[in-house]
Amino acid sequence: MGTAETYQQITKKMDGPWRVRPEAGNRVGMLQEILRWMGHPESKLRVIHIVGTNGKGSTGVMLAKILVTAGYKVGHFSTPAILNDREVITTNGDMISEADFVSSYKRVLEEVTAHGGDEDTLSKFEWWTLVALDYFARKEMDFVILEAGVGGLRDATNVIEKPLVVAFTKISYDHVGLLGNDLLEIAQDKAGAIKPGASIVNYPGQDIEVYHLLHDKAEEVGAIWNPNPKPVITIVQSSPSGLVLNADQFEGLKLSLTGAYQANNLSTVLQIVTVLKSRGFEIKDVDVAEALAHVKIQGRMEFDAERNILYDGAHNPDGIISLVASIRSWHLPFKPVVVLGLLKGKNYHDMLEELLPHVDTVIAVTPDSDRAMSADELAAKIVMMSNVDVEIADDPSAAITLARRVRESSEALILVTGSFYTLRAIESEGM
Repeated sequence: MGTAETYQQITKKMDGPWRVRPEAGNRVGMLQEILRWMGHPESKLRVIHIVGTNGKGSTGVMLAKILVTAGYKVGHFSTPAILNDREVITTNGDMISEADFVSSYKRVLEEVTAHGGDEDTLSKFEWWTLVALDYFARKEMDFVILEAGVGGLRDATNVIEKPLVVAFTKISYDHVGLLGNDLLEIAQDKAGAIKPGASIVNYPGQDIEVYHLLHDKAEEVGAIWNPNPKPVITIVQSSPSGLVLNADQFEGLKLSLTGAYQANNLSTVLQIVTVLKSRGFEIKDVDVAEALAHVKIQGRMEFDAERNILYDGAHNPDGIISLVASIRSWHLPFKPVVVLGLLKGKNYHDMLEELLPHVDTVIAVTPDSDRAMSADELAAKIVMMSNVDVEIADDPSAAITLARRVRESSEALILVTGSFYTLRAIESEGM
């Protein structure tokens, strides 16, 4: 049987929900036990653990690009994937090969089965986390950027006992009920990633109560709160193709990611760079500037200039607010046409309330997920809330064509958003 078939067989067996249900409790201890059976591959890694609600992907990609440009070997674990699940695990920007995935998977499975478990013992996210840690250790990465999936305390990525840095992106409302019923309960769960001896970096503009919660947790466990002042970042120019910023010693810094909110994500990244330099790692300013001018991230304010399409995986009210703020800052001549797909269980009302006043027409689609809200259901909700025109795309391949047909002008932006699974549904059709 060929490697590709073996990989396909393995991933087909995992083809279910990414995570276990909350009633399963905290499984981090179980995962750490599996790693112990494997000889603790994670202990060989310098881990930068990124935790938060919004901005983890952008922060991780910018940091990875800077470290690679500075000459380091960098492993990056980031979910969700857009087109290929192997996007979740990369080294210096390259996806894990099918053969390497199979090799690491078998290493994990061997220990699981030797101790009475089987393929169903772990969730998909848990499998991918352990595979990533084994793979990064075998490849002898200089740094590993590990993005939490959901929360912090009970997230599979929290198996790391001695992270070098724990960086918090913006913490806001998402997975309400699963992580907590209010912002501080959600933040308390995420604060569970703070470990003794780790340097703690915090997002600028974090809610003040969340800030104090994180700071107090760091003091309680003996972590090192980053004492350095946050970079002062000013946006000089903003367009769909990127930003020009001034950031402390960097004047006219070009960032190839768009969206005004990236300034705060960049501040988090520059704080991490400062911490790493204080720990003796060499990262030159020229490396930072070169990396940021060429960084790309699939599905997060990803602009296709040739077709005037913007892809963004905003999937909660905060994400939509940031997206709308960016679009408004561009002073576009026409309101965009939006290809929109949402998941059930999300705060769709607040998302739609923020988005609908700023769009011309909505093309409702069904995301590529077993948790998808159907296009028909989404369209009905929009009609109840707004007078905006709504069309339904029967399948993803029709969505962009339909958007082109109904937009006011060929110069009008087409925006694809609502969930990373919406982007997967659209882009997998070759759009």
